[in-house]
Amino acid sequence: METWTEKRMEELLPVAAELLKRYTGGASTSVTYEKAQELMEAVLYCIREYEQEYRSDYAPAGPYRLSAEESYRKGFELVVRKVKKMRAFYNRISERFCSYGCRNYEDVMQKGMPEFFRRYDPRFAPQKTILTLDYPTLLPLKGAAGIDAVEQYLSGISLEQRFLAAFEEQEVCRILSAFDWNYREQFYNLCAVMLQNVIGCVLMAKPLREPASPEHLERLEQWQSGRSRENIQEELCALLKRLVEERFQGNELLYEYLCGGIPDLAARMKASGKTAFSWM
Repeated sequence: METWTEKRMEELLPVAAELLKRYTGGASTSVTYEKAQELMEAVLYCIREYEQEYRSDYAPAGPYRLSAEESYRKGFELVVRKVKKMRAFYNRISERFCSYGCRNYEDVMQKGMPEFFRRYDPRFAPQKTILTLDYPTLLPLKGAAGIDAVEQYLSGISLEQRFLAAFEEQEVCRILSAFDWNYREQFYNLCAVMLQNVIGCVLMAKPLREPASPEHLERLEQWQSGRSRENIQEELCALLKRLVEERFQGNELLYEYLCGGIPDLAARMKASGKTAFSWM
């Protein structure tokens, strides 16, 4: 089905021209080519927002029977509603947010996010993310921008916080320090480290608080022996499934999210063997 972004540009120009008129307050003052291009991108962003919301209606009776102007208007309304929804979502996360001493994590959530909601412009620049999002989530953002990027990001942070909160804060900090004594100043994902530790403990039949002994690591090496990377990945996902069912009431969203960290772990286990867990 043809989308508005694929239709002839002249159907979009009147919409962009109206937005330009709003931007200049109706004055005849010329704007730069770059600004005009940004405003066209704003129009396209809102139209895509509408398309994505109603993608199940791609049949002829669906959203593409609307004019470009109407598609833009409805898309803009969706953006505004999503901003309100994400602000409320962020506030809920913030109530129990824990950075575990990681400065980068703290800065993005306690300083960066409020600044985003303060500066974000749904009307004239909905496509701009503004934030650099220096703290990486376990799953990378999938080409999203603006409020869509923030929605993906906060969804990931929320799931990670739920996983980490299953353990005592002091214990999480101890494990992170064992992995990297300087983790508080680093720019990697904390959840990935904790997930690796939990999986390692299960494979080694080792209590979480007990340091890994040579016997534990030997047990892990025996488990890995003869398994391909694909076998390791498949069995780790099955292990994770059981963990989520036991500790998180089978939360499917959490399982799918944490599974995103399994391929990298499986590859490192295959390449490094038991040394991948020697820090534990």
